[in-house]
Amino acid sequence: MSETAQFVIEDFTAGFLSGWYFNNTKSSESSSFQIEINGKVIGTGEANLFRQDLKEAGFTDGCHAFRVFIDDKITQYGELSIRLCSDTGDKIAGNSFVFERLKPVFEMDLKFTDSFNLIFNTYADQAYSNLRIQLNAGNEIVYFQPLSISEGNSQVSVSIPTELLDGIERLYTIGLEGSSNALWQGHAKFSPILTPREHLKNPHKTSRLISDCAQSSFRYESLKLWFDENLDLPTLNNIHKAHNVLCEGWSDRKEYPKITLPKFDKPIVSIIIPAYNKFELTYHCIASLILAFNKTPFEVILADDCSTDETEEAENYIENLVVSRNKKNLMFLRNCNKAAEICQGEYLLFLNNDTEVTSCWLDELIDIISSNDNCGLAGSKLLNEDGSLQEAGGIVWASCTPWNVGNGENPNKPEYNYVRHADYLSGASLCIRKDIWEQVEGFSDYLAPAYFEDTDIAFKVREAGYSTLYVPSSEVFHFEGMTNGRDLNSGVKKNQVVNFKKFAQRWSSTVRYNGQEGIENLQIEKDRKIQKRILVLDYTAPDPNRDAGSYAAIQEIKLMQSLGFKVTFATDNLAHLGDLTIKLQKMGVEVLYAPFYISIDYMLSKRLKEMDAVYITRYYVAQSFVDRIKSLQPSIPILFNNADLHFLRELRAAKSDEELTKALKTRGDELDICKKVDAILCYNSTEHAVITSHILEQRNFHITPWVLESKKTGPSFDEREGIAFLGGYGHQPNVEAVEYLVDKIMPLLQSSRPDIKLYVYGSKMPKSFSDYECENIEMVGFAENLDDVFHKHRVFVAPLLSGSGIKGKVLEAMAYQVPCVLTDVAAEGTGLSNGISCYIANTPEEWNKNIIDLYDNPKIWNDFSQGEKQIVKEQYSQENGLKKFSEIFSSVGVYTSDLRDI
Repeated sequence: MSETAQFVIEDFTAGFLSGWYFNNTKSSESSSFQIEINGKVIGTGEANLFRQDLKEAGFTDGCHAFRVFIDDKITQYGELSIRLCSDTGDKIAGNSFVFERLKPVFEMDLKFTDSFNLIFNTYADQAYSNLRIQLNAGNEIVYFQPLSISEGNSQVSVSIPTELLDGIERLYTIGLEGSSNALWQGHAKFSPILTPREHLKNPHKTSRLISDCAQSSFRYESLKLWFDENLDLPTLNNIHKAHNVLCEGWSDRKEYPKITLPKFDKPIVSIIIPAYNKFELTYHCIASLILAFNKTPFEVILADDCSTDETEEAENYIENLVVSRNKKNLMFLRNCNKAAEICQGEYLLFLNNDTEVTSCWLDELIDIISSNDNCGLAGSKLLNEDGSLQEAGGIVWASCTPWNVGNGENPNKPEYNYVRHADYLSGASLCIRKDIWEQVEGFSDYLAPAYFEDTDIAFKVREAGYSTLYVPSSEVFHFEGMTNGRDLNSGVKKNQVVNFKKFAQRWSSTVRYNGQEGIENLQIEKDRKIQKRILVLDYTAPDPNRDAGSYAAIQEIKLMQSLGFKVTFATDNLAHLGDLTIKLQKMGVEVLYAPFYISIDYMLSKRLKEMDAVYITRYYVAQSFVDRIKSLQPSIPILFNNADLHFLRELRAAKSDEELTKALKTRGDELDICKKVDAILCYNSTEHAVITSHILEQRNFHITPWVLESKKTGPSFDEREGIAFLGGYGHQPNVEAVEYLVDKIMPLLQSSRPDIKLYVYGSKMPKSFSDYECENIEMVGFAENLDDVFHKHRVFVAPLLSGSGIKGKVLEAMAYQVPCVLTDVAAEGTGLSNGISCYIANTPEEWNKNIIDLYDNPKIWNDFSQGEKQIVKEQYSQENGLKKFSEIFSSVGVYTSDLRDI
């Protein structure tokens, strides 16, 4: 019997044998063993799970526990004696675990899976109550679920926790608490997005289609994106070779086929990979850089800190690799600082060699840091090897203790998927502007040789006046502990304890208000640089390319953010809408969606208590929320943006008794919402007057500010031709406007001025519009860029006959300083005046005359253009929007201040 090893079998439940096994001749490694039942070896296991009690008992790092599944078919029934032996078959000191298998109290067969559950058919010879099912994912117990079983045939469901709704296939095992045998085992996966694929709006990335390992779908995604690029054969062969390297993995790698990094004359990013030996990891990491689809030009600098393995000749294996080698061992921090001196890029990106990058990881980082003038530092979302979340940015508590936000959770959770200010970003994938790196003098030498340098530099960057942002759309697998291990008492890792004290001494006063550490505080405390929290509710995620209301919604969210709000957004159907959702997240908006929030009631019960206000757009959305909000939190202010007064639009368009009845029903519903909310926001004063005339009481009314973004100066009068109309044709007033143009206005122009051509733009154009095309009418369709509409044409026309609210198309024309001819309805609320800054026409004859007059007269054209410019400056600026929104929130007792100068 071996005296160097010992084990204890503690339990055998739900098919899993658990306990611990320690071999002190391999104290720093996990130990393999054989499982023996009644003297017969039936399987093997490995003791590599961490337990705190084992560490405290002196078993090195505590990673010596095991939990191994034993198949029912092997054990059969009867009294069984289980013991362990070494992986060579030698007997080792430990207990024998004797038990008698119990017959299952019922049988379970998987019927199907839905979005959240495993659904089973069951058969029991009697009814059972007060049972508890144990759900296992892999070899880990996930949770226990109460269960009752009816006699005979029935159906039961076992719920899957949201942490496992991540699209990764897992082996699930179900057992009964107190019984040794497993009731069912099988593979299943559950998607983090429930929206049917055909309803996703421009999916940001392809769905996760394969899952051989957590990295597989990311690799597939890169391959698909590369294949779409029509690459030459040598490049494809190189990508294929890199893909093979990743699939083979780094473990036990002995051969290193030559791979080639892309070569750019002017790299935008310098990727610095510090390394000391472990070339198999470095090679794997660089293969992932080759495979991962990105468009940003980069160079790779290997910072070799006196390695003695293949790293010494890395450039022989990897073409186009830049190498920074040290004459003596500088250790991590100084090695990085030295390598940074030879970088050519505008950005430095520090990447651990124990990482695997994914498609677009680099593009996403650079997009965020380059589009935010105040951003100095950005970091990726880090994933564990099994695909679970390792870090969604870092938090430093008031105690100076740093935490990896979201460690071990589902990386698809909404809480971890929006851009936000973070206390620090992990140096495993950390991007910094080169000029700021030089300004803060790189990693602080007082922390040499290693640890806390990434945390410290984030504090230095903020001290210099720049922000530090977590970028969840940049995803990197980090095989943590592969280079320096996890033991804090040996090797380089021991500096983590030493440097914590140094870091705390320098920055303790900065973090004194960062909150007390604890899981219960994490979701609130992780959000930095905010003053208030607001829940924004609408019927869908806004798409500025689709309609003016979406443009307005985006601008309103930006105003709230500038006033210090953390914005949490949800739709009334809680759908994830692909690219539209991700665009909001990249703006820093937390978007709530199924399956993590499965109902409005659940969402409100979980999140409403943290909010300072609720902002709802459209009355039919408010109908789903208002009563429940007030029942949960009566004092929370609800601000209602009606978008446009729906009943007014319907009344104006009504042409039958049936349409009139519908409009009156809408009026009752819309006014009922107005009576329940704390503030009513409309885009023009006409709608305020109409609401007041029906409610007959003083309400908290406001004009919703509309912010117009500045536009590039367009061509001169002489360089333009034609007239233009723009609309979204899912909106009936725009269809009516085109029909009026075609039937009433263009025939007159055809007779008097056949040279003036109409160009019709917009989304969801009906097929019938193609019948309208003729010599002086062209149906262009969807406009990818509004410059194409407003920089080409001389006059913008909007013959709207019905509708309500403010007309975004007219405001855009004003922002571009393109003079307009409008109806009274189209001009409503814009600030434009007939004969001063636009022409207003309400008969075909007026339209014909005004279009020709404006089209031919450069003086009138320029006067109207300057009039639009002045109105935009006075009424539609960012400054005016902030001022108005601040007043609106103050009116309901929510006081804010502009964050831009904080």
